[in-house]
Amino acid sequence: MKDRRIGGAGDGQDPDLCRRVMQLEEAICGYERRSTFFELLIKSLPGLFYAFDDKFELHMWNKNVEQVTGYMAQEIPEHSLFELFDGEDLTLIRESIQDVFRTGQGVAEAVLITKEGRRIPYFFTGVSAVIEGTPYLLGMGLDISVLKGAEAALLESEALYRTFAARMTEGVTLIQQDRFVFVNNAFASMLGLTDLNDILGQDVMQFVSKEFEMYFRDLFDSILNGMSSERFFQARWVRPKKQEIWVEGRANLIQWKGSPTVLLTARDITETKLREISMQEEAAYLRRENVTLRSSIKDRYRFGDIIGKSSAIQGVYELILNSAATGANVIIYGESGTGKELVAKAIHQMSGRSAGPFVTVNCAAIPDNLIESEFFGYKKGAFTGAVSDKQGYLDQADGGTLFLDEVGELSLNLQAKLLRAIEGGGYSPVGGNATRHSDFRIIAATNKNLLEYTRKGLMREDFFYRIHIIPIEIPPLRQRKEDIPLLVEHFMRIYSPGKRLAQVSGHVLEALQHYDWPGNVRELQNVIQRYLTVKRIDFLSPAAPETHDVFGCARALPDKNRKDLKLHDYTENVEKAVITEALNQHRWNKSRTASALMISRKTLQRKMKRLGLV
Repeated sequence: MKDRRIGGAGDGQDPDLCRRVMQLEEAICGYERRSTFFELLIKSLPGLFYAFDDKFELHMWNKNVEQVTGYMAQEIPEHSLFELFDGEDLTLIRESIQDVFRTGQGVAEAVLITKEGRRIPYFFTGVSAVIEGTPYLLGMGLDISVLKGAEAALLESEALYRTFAARMTEGVTLIQQDRFVFVNNAFASMLGLTDLNDILGQDVMQFVSKEFEMYFRDLFDSILNGMSSERFFQARWVRPKKQEIWVEGRANLIQWKGSPTVLLTARDITETKLREISMQEEAAYLRRENVTLRSSIKDRYRFGDIIGKSSAIQGVYELILNSAATGANVIIYGESGTGKELVAKAIHQMSGRSAGPFVTVNCAAIPDNLIESEFFGYKKGAFTGAVSDKQGYLDQADGGTLFLDEVGELSLNLQAKLLRAIEGGGYSPVGGNATRHSDFRIIAATNKNLLEYTRKGLMREDFFYRIHIIPIEIPPLRQRKEDIPLLVEHFMRIYSPGKRLAQVSGHVLEALQHYDWPGNVRELQNVIQRYLTVKRIDFLSPAAPETHDVFGCARALPDKNRKDLKLHDYTENVEKAVITEALNQHRWNKSRTASALMISRKTLQRKMKRLGLV
């Protein structure tokens, strides 16, 4: 290196001056090193780096400028910056540069043309700076070829999908946060609309029938929360002029514009559904007519295994017929012992599922640790003791009816899983991964207030509304006491020993009708069984009237204080009391009374005349 020192102390120079000269020389060398470093750094920057003045003369650029444009370092100063652009891009670049010098910064997106004629999309950004009184623009450019290619492909795909969706005959819509963000023409037409803007941005629930709102909210929650990847639906929707239509379709979860979105495809099945409902109503009518025709006078007050002629129970008969004509879920309310299972069986036997199984489940009798495996079954090896695969209640009820007695005892967790199975989402056995599906109808029963359970959080609201479609309330026995004689006769026929039908006296029947029957029909059945066994009526309630007069003779006996009566008088009084009791019991039908007393009608008439009963 050339020695640039001015001189040394031995030359008679001032030592302090020499020291300052040396410090200055070292500083200059340091600046030169840093300048070289920054120059190398700038030339090595990725993308394009450049600096030019307000006369558009290039003063600095990096290696990428040479590599990308194809111009050598010595060629670049000889060419104008604007030779790299043409058309609208040239105008855009000129205006953007002017903005940078005017405002201090700016960005632009334009196609750069290389020396060989290649066209490359670039994103440019720059800032202005004044150095030694001269304004400069310092800028960078990034190759966005890959990004533009992806954007073009995305736009092409979206255009293709929009064209495809618009021309589909099935209705297609995208729903975000319960609002329509895309609909095709078929979907709008299905709802009776011609302008797509009349539906875009609208709340989907304003087009759903009120009774299906809870159903659709659960459907959307299930899809968006990942509980179901796909949900099938069939429901009533409402057109703008309150005209209702039946819609069937599927819902799936997709990502659209970065947000979770429900893709819903649907079609109008109104005509098919109304025809199906009409056929069901006709079938129900024919079944009712069949029941009427097959019913004799003797069992006009009997419906399957249910017995009664009161207006209250006749109303239940009508609800059974209506329920049997549809496939909707049923909830039966009633006190213990009123015959809820008999009503459920009657609905099943008269429905289109009568050939399928009727599976009864007492929800309160299953231990908590077994309830899931009992409902959904389990796979071999799922737990200790699972030595083979086992079907659950849902498997057993396939094609038939699942009767959930005491449904209010189900846990919230099981309610959620049952709801998924009811909605068609399927279920998995314990220890298994495969999803199973079962075609079953639910008839539930309870003696609890399920609406109150829902308010207290003991029952899921969506599960409640799914099973509470057709409610049937069975009146307690104390509210239909006119049915007691029919029920007594029925149980007498079942439990009477031998071929002879046992009888009850009038005042015993009167006692039965005055009792309030907290245990309902089941208690009456037990009382009759005890009566036939021990020949006495015993009620469970301590306040209930009791009678031990089995044959109805006590009231016919003469006063014990009378001494003038002979054996003939006792016999005649007893005979008169027995015949009177039998006549009252059979509503003075002489043929039935004679049959019950096991005598001929002629003998009965002769005795009635002799005893003064005619």
